[in-house]
Amino acid sequence: MEIIKINNMSKRFAVGNSHFTALNKINLTLNEGEFTGLVGPSGSGKTTLLNIIGSLDVPSEGKIEVLGKSIADLSHKESAQLRNLHLGFIFQTYNLLPVYTVYENVEFALLLQKMGASERRKAVLEALEWVGLSEKIKSKPSQLSGGESQRVAIARAMVKKPKLVLADEPTANLDSENSHNILKTMLKLNEELKTTFVFATHDEKVMSYLKRMISLADGQITKDEIQ
Repeated sequence: MEIIKINNMSKRFAVGNSHFTALNKINLTLNEGEFTGLVGPSGSGKTTLLNIIGSLDVPSEGKIEVLGKSIADLSHKESAQLRNLHLGFIFQTYNLLPVYTVYENVEFALLLQKMGASERRKAVLEALEWVGLSEKIKSKPSQLSGGESQRVAIARAMVKKPKLVLADEPTANLDSENSHNILKTMLKLNEELKTTFVFATHDEKVMSYLKRMISLADGQITKDEIQ
């Protein structure tokens, strides 16, 4: 099943009286259950592409469909609904809410959905068990290590069992041991839940776990390899 379908898509940003082409005529298809990375140096276009896939931005031309929805045709409300119901996001900055506990940070992702309190609790506890943080439910972010904070971010992304998770440099602030633990956790969730993962990264540790690697340079795909 096709999760993402991109046809001849470009993205330009205005720069003074001119423009900068961040993505240039991208063609790409990603299927359900893939563990894929968009790799390349800073400025290659990988984060821009990830943002458009996540409906945080729209293309300048061409077409992109995510879970059967044309991103350019979605209203602001429809884009928000797509993200809230079907997408999970993991960033290099954990974006945890400091005044809330680990439990509350993960539950936050479910509050916009029509889900009863007992159902929410079951989902949160299950997500924290996936990432090995069941004993930290009452802790605040300030009491966590970097690796633990990123695992909370993964639990928050996964708690609604999204069809697609987008991860932008998720290991950038972690040491080698924590990076490998985080990646093993995400790979396990990919295999057990069939969740599709798409990374934007230039971290070789992340690349070693990818099942498919899509290389970008100057806004174009230069290589697409099954690992």
